[in-house]
This record gives sequence, C-alpha cells and structure tokens, in this order.
Amino acid sequence: MAGLLLAGALAGAAEAQTACSRFTPSKSSAYNGMTVALPWRTDLPSAPGTATHAWEAIPLTSWEAYMAAVLSEIRASGLKLQGNRVVMNANAEWWITPWMDYGDSGREKRLGLTKERDAQLHDLSPTSAQGAQVWAVGFYNREGAAALGRVFADPCNPVFPTGAAAFPQNTASFKLLFTNASATQVRYLQGGPQVTAFIGPSVPARVARSMRLLQMDIAVKDARSPTGWVFGTYIWKGPPTGDRLLDNLVPVGLMWGNDPAASAAQRDDFATLGETRLNPALAGVVWRGPGQIWPERPWPGFQGRLNGPADNLRSSCLSCHALAQWPRSIALGIVPRDAWPSLMSQTARDDLRAKYLKNVPAGALTNPVEANPNLPAWAGATSLDYSMQLEAAFDRMCRACKAGALTGATPAMCKIAGLRSNTTLVETPNCPAAASPVARTAASAARTAPDPPPRQ
Repeated sequence: MAGLLLAGALAGAAEAQTACSRFTPSKSSAYNGMTVALPWRTDLPSAPGTATHAWEAIPLTSWEAYMAAVLSEIRASGLKLQGNRVVMNANAEWWITPWMDYGDSGREKRLGLTKERDAQLHDLSPTSAQGAQVWAVGFYNREGAAALGRVFADPCNPVFPTGAAAFPQNTASFKLLFTNASATQVRYLQGGPQVTAFIGPSVPARVARSMRLLQMDIAVKDARSPTGWVFGTYIWKGPPTGDRLLDNLVPVGLMWGNDPAASAAQRDDFATLGETRLNPALAGVVWRGPGQIWPERPWPGFQGRLNGPADNLRSSCLSCHALAQWPRSIALGIVPRDAWPSLMSQTARDDLRAKYLKNVPAGALTNPVEANPNLPAWAGATSLDYSMQLEAAFDRMCRACKAGALTGATPAMCKIAGLRSNTTLVETPNCPAAASPVARTAASAARTAPDPPPRQ
C-alpha cells in the first residue's frame, strides 16, 4: 500500500514488503496530502525468530505476574508519550497490520488509529455519555508479524492463514485504545496522557482532536489455554504517577477460556468462573460495585467474563476475537447484538452463552457449520485464528477494490461467493475502475453504510 509503505519511525528505510503498488495512496484514510507515512513498522519479518519470553514460565493462574511479563516487553519497545504523540524506538520489534488504512474507520494519518465501536450510554463509567468515540492502534511482536508476512507475501492478493498454525506460539499483540470522552464524565481518566489524532465521523470531515488513553489490551498465543489464546486488559487510572503512559496502567484481568458451562442464577450476578481472573479493586470503576447504581454495567463482560470499558459487555475478549473469520459469520456477526443483558430473560442469556461463549480452539470457527463449502450461497469460511486485525484488513482491501481505489486483478478472497450480501463482494475479474458506475455506487454506499468491523 503505497504509503503505509514507509514506516515513519524507520527514516530512509526501503519500501516495506507490505506495499501494494495498485492501491492509490490518495485514497488512503491516512493520506497527508503527499504520501502516507505512519510512525510504525510495516517491514514484516520473514521468520519468527527464536526468542524466549518471561510469560512462558508463569502459570496462567498467576495472572498479575503473567500480565506484568507481557507489559515488560511492551516497555522494552520504548513506547512513550512525546508531544501529544505515542512513539516507539525505531528498531522495536512490534509491527502494524497492512491494509487497515481505507474507509471511514480506517487509520488516521497521525498515529494510525482505527475507529472502534462508539461507547454506549454509561459504558465507560456511571456518568459517561452516549457516543464517545474510541480509536485504537494494535501491534504484533515478531512471531505474529512473521505470520502476517506470510499472509501478505503478495500484498495485492493476500492468502489465508493456515488453521491453528496461523500464528505461532508466543505470538503477542497489544492494542492502545483512546477516547474523546470527557474526563469529567470518566473520572478515572483525569490527568491521563493525551494525544492528538484526526478523527471522524468520516474521512473528508476528520479534524485534529485531543484523545485520552483509556485502555490497553494484550493477547498471547499460549498452548496452555483451552482456546490456545490468553487475553488481558488494562485501564489507565489516575492520578498520574511516573511515566504517565504506562505506569498508570491498572490490570482489569486476564482470561484464557470462556467457562462455557458457567451461568449465574440471578440476572445481574457473576457466574462462578475458573478461566477468568478480575481485579476486585476495579469494582465500581469498570463494573458496578456493591450498592452502586449502574444498571448498564453489572459486570465487565458477560456474567463476569473479562472485557474492558470500551467493550461490549454481552461478550468477552475471547468470544469477540474467536469470531475472526473470512467471510464474517452470517449467523453471528462479530458480537451479540441483543438487548441489554440485564433485561434479558434467563432463556435469552443461556442462548447467548451457548452461541458465543464457547472455548473455540485456535484455528477453528465459533460456528463450525460455516466451514461447509456446499451450503447454499456460502463458499466456506476460514478461521483467522483470533485476529480481528486480519478480518479488518481483508474487509478494507475488498472495499477498496470494489470502489476502484485498488486497481487491477480482484483479490481472490474478495470473490468468495459466501460474502453474499456483504458489501465487499466483487464479482468481476478486475476491480471496477474508479469512474465506473459500480465503483461510484460502491464509494457512495461506503459513505453511508457501516464500515465494520469495529474491532482490531
């Protein structure tokens, strides 16, 4: 992708191997008037290396120590706040995913943030408003970036990752989430690190706005988990001390399974969970505390499973990312969209748990029937091994093809019959010309239709 092509942190570096010469730079959501120069590495490595990691020797149940071991590797990158930016050492071994700089939810031009779901009323705190924007940027370590390198060996025509081996053991990822929510409404953000980013509602209307660090998510490929993955979440919590970017990160919890059989007897109670650990000190901050009036957030994730304040409490970190597949699930979408859990009947809550809160093995589908290539109007879905970043990248690439921002041959995965009503389906051998009626219609639809997925 011509401009995501040069990592700004690598001044003078050769064009990254993730370049697609057929993508028009000016169509990028991160275009700055001349090129697209994001401050993160895109020169995906060819091999995962042989590094060992401190978390390998830490039991999952020692969850705070496990999270601290992951955080120590993030610190080693030199990640810090500098002049209303987040920066990292130029040679730090953390990479961003290509093909995420297209569309209204695509990367903005200053920090490479992509848009996530807007906060719902009282999502972030008992006093937070409806509609605060959340934007994020996620990174993979060498193990994960090498897997991306195999997928994007031909950046104009990527290939699917391979089942459970899509990402190797000790792949690690972290994601910084920022919000423009007021610190008056979300009091634990007072004094927090602020960055300037170009945010929406749409690419042409983006303006520079101040955003606060809200949350940091981590994920590790770890064979000791029944799902093959371990997910953790931090929030930024004031008052500020030391390095304001990292020293104020407070662990919300860690999860390595969805406890599929666990169910709470009373509507708003926590289920008894063996595969999630939560920080009890954050009751009343991230979820409702004893005696507190906060009906919208009785738990962080569904019935006590892990989620951060920016996340959908009908789900969990693992259940959301287990839905990473291509094409996206027709039956399940990317998250449950039912009524507020506190308003659901017991039958509805049990149905949600049975459909979404499974321990899906790495490389498998949440709804296995969707792998069947013989179903009507369905060509067979492929798991993306818990990577919502890959799903976002494929979605944006196909949208770019359909709208004429990508020229030449249509990427193979954009022609999958199973995309059906998905707006990314391209039926022609070549991407429509930007001036064609099909491309103009697609571009117009992209300005008015949702630009999913709202996760990475």
